[in-house]
Amino acid sequence: MSASVVPYTPKKKSDALPSIDATNEIQDPLDFSFCRLNKVEDALDEEPRLSPRKDACTAESGKSLSRCLRLNNNSLQNIERLGEIINAKFENPKNIAWIDLSFNELTTVDPVLLEFTELQILYLHGNQIADIKEIGKLSGLPKLRKITLHGNPLEKAKGYKFQVLAMVPQLQAIDFSRVTKCDRKTAEVRNKLNNAPKKKKEKIDDD
Repeated sequence: MSASVVPYTPKKKSDALPSIDATNEIQDPLDFSFCRLNKVEDALDEEPRLSPRKDACTAESGKSLSRCLRLNNNSLQNIERLGEIINAKFENPKNIAWIDLSFNELTTVDPVLLEFTELQILYLHGNQIADIKEIGKLSGLPKLRKITLHGNPLEKAKGYKFQVLAMVPQLQAIDFSRVTKCDRKTAEVRNKLNNAPKKKKEKIDDD
């Protein structure tokens, strides 16, 4: 089971967390990319890649002040203990806004991701997720706005981007492409057609 995460509760409007973008302009990520990790918990004993602004991104406790985590280009098959890693490595674990899990061996979307309600950007490209319905789990992340999924078997599904958008309508970008009004309309139409009750064929008497 994944570790529980200590919730963050803003005291007033001015405490609301700002948005981030893929260039991570606010802070450098805690970077465990290319570390040959087979299990996510291996990061507990691993030193992250050096940041040019390490001192500015480290709290007195020694934990990272960043809101971004990179675990890309490893050999991860599941991330069920991700909460444990983030609790151990980050000063404010509930504030995580960007997670890069690209180029691993994930086959599902683990519910542990739903613990991070501030998550805005999620990279999952280059994995082994085949069932497009797995992406529907992410609808429970209200602030998620950018996702990458290309390089997964699911991208072979017909109109897969529209299916993803229908399941996770809060998205603003999919695979580094901005979601347009036309995209949303198409996703809505496809969703209505797919969910429309099918009429039963009337039986024709031979008499």
